Amino acid sequence: MGYGTEAIELLLEYCFNTVNLNRIELEVYDYNIRAIKSYRKIGFIEEGRKRQFMWNKGKYYDAIMMSILAEEWSEKKK
Repeated sequence: MGYGTEAIELLLEYCFNTVNLNRIELEVYDYNIRAIKSYRKIGFIEEGRKRQFMWNKGKYYDAIMMSILAEEWSEKKK
């Protein structure tokens, strides 16, 4: 497990158990493969894409929307 994955898990633990949030969402660009793998490993689900959302260094990239619900998080932690 990497530091990024552990940091996100600690943040989710705080958000769901202390602040009592029900849903966390994020947006990540499709070229960031390591982040996407990490989010999926934690339990985030892809909800959609904004196709060709960002232009960077001569190429368009998709933005991927992902989220996780409190009940999904608690099931994963069991």
